[in-house]
Amino acid sequence: MKLQFIEDIERDIKNWQNSVAVKSYGVDWKKFLPDDISVKKVYNDKYLKNYLEKKFYRLGKIFEFRNWLEHNVNFIRLQKDLEILVGKKFPSKTIKVFITTFHRAPYSFEKSFFYIIWRNSKNREKAITNIYHELMHFLFHWHYWDLCKKAGLSETQIHVLKESLTVLLNPILKQRELPIDFGYPSHQEIRAKIKEMWRNAKNFDLILKQVQKILK
Repeated sequence: MKLQFIEDIERDIKNWQNSVAVKSYGVDWKKFLPDDISVKKVYNDKYLKNYLEKKFYRLGKIFEFRNWLEHNVNFIRLQKDLEILVGKKFPSKTIKVFITTFHRAPYSFEKSFFYIIWRNSKNREKAITNIYHELMHFLFHWHYWDLCKKAGLSETQIHVLKESLTVLLNPILKQRELPIDFGYPSHQEIRAKIKEMWRNAKNFDLILKQVQKILK
């Protein structure tokens, strides 16, 4: 598994425009719009491109962040941590990581890409936490999604399960001295249950079956 960090303002623009139009996991993403730009202006391609160039791209902020990621993300250790946690292997493929300046980072495991949110120097390590989070989703999709469907879970329930299981990253993140994974507000109850289950039996497959019963 390899990660390719990409600076692409056109992809960034599309992520802004797609994000302000959706709600997911109880979050209305429009609330993350900066005060100095409106939803209407976001849909103006020319205006938004100039806005992002002025605030980020011409100043070299995205280039500098990409360079930081390339020098500070330990691919080998990250992959090993996740494979031990989940008990499954990553395939030999390259996953594209598009940098976005909006506060939403969607992904597509089918197309092998995800977005990473630009971080300033004060909280940059959060980006590595986000990479752990997204790649754990990829492993879940590749190895567990169909099993959950066969177990009778709905698409919505599987998404809740997928997001809630990232609470299991926190012992690893603490060991690596990285910010912990908080998850979405609507998933905190199930995350607390998963955390307690993990204390009793550190077995990913077993935890998965137990949580499936709770969600049904």
